[in-house]
Amino acid sequence: MYSVHAEENVNTQVVTYVGKERNDYPIKLLRLALSYDTKTEIKLAPFGQDMPKMRAFNELNNNNGIDVLIGGATIEREKLARPIRFPIMKGLYGWRIALVNKDNESLLKDIKHLYQLKALSALQFHTWSDSEILSYNNINLIKGSDVEGLYQMLDKKRADYFPRSVLEIDADLERHQHLNIVKDKYALIWYPKAVYFYVAKHKVALAEKIKTGLELALKDGRFDQLFNEHFGSTVKALQSQQRHIFKLNNPLISAKTPLTRRELWLDLSTNEQ
Repeated sequence: MYSVHAEENVNTQVVTYVGKERNDYPIKLLRLALSYDTKTEIKLAPFGQDMPKMRAFNELNNNNGIDVLIGGATIEREKLARPIRFPIMKGLYGWRIALVNKDNESLLKDIKHLYQLKALSALQFHTWSDSEILSYNNINLIKGSDVEGLYQMLDKKRADYFPRSVLEIDADLERHQHLNIVKDKYALIWYPKAVYFYVAKHKVALAEKIKTGLELALKDGRFDQLFNEHFGSTVKALQSQQRHIFKLNNPLISAKTPLTRRELWLDLSTNEQ
């Protein structure tokens, strides 16, 4: 947990994050943000076990050994914990590419207006937040309660397309090579989707420490450098593809989401509807 070890000669704080030990992009960024505190040696430590997201939010506020968790930004979650309103993924999770049936691989080629997209049927898992977002935008949805079953439904042409995150879609295709599905080449669907660091409501100092570090990393270029190391090739590929972009609204995000800070978000727009 977040603490000061008085027995040491230096001021040391151990910050515990949800889950098992890892060194992926969010943890590297958290370590970078905390490194700007030159008066304190901060050590990151895993809690040691994974847990469902809502349980993690409850543990965060119950002082049960968790200091930081990483999660998507929603109004509900921002009521449960203290968000550091800095979108660490630059909104990348909000960019979606459609999986389509191979027999319909040009399905979206001539779809240029949102009303045309709404005439098609999209697959979505029934409890995903994306399902709620797409429904809010009047996207025609066919929902399923089995994730793997959604790919089978697309293979059997029971829906027109299955929108997936640009960070997930290639792995999706790799796992489902036996099915008659491909990645659409013509469109991007976007809605604002932030990923935040969260701390307990009462841990104002820790929140300020993380927020200050993120802003300093943004200012000196180290935030973008780390982001590009992990996602730069994906972003460059998308920027080179000249896809038509359909922009949707996200009713789940707070009015306090920093959407007007353009430097915090990717913009892949060439044209949009």
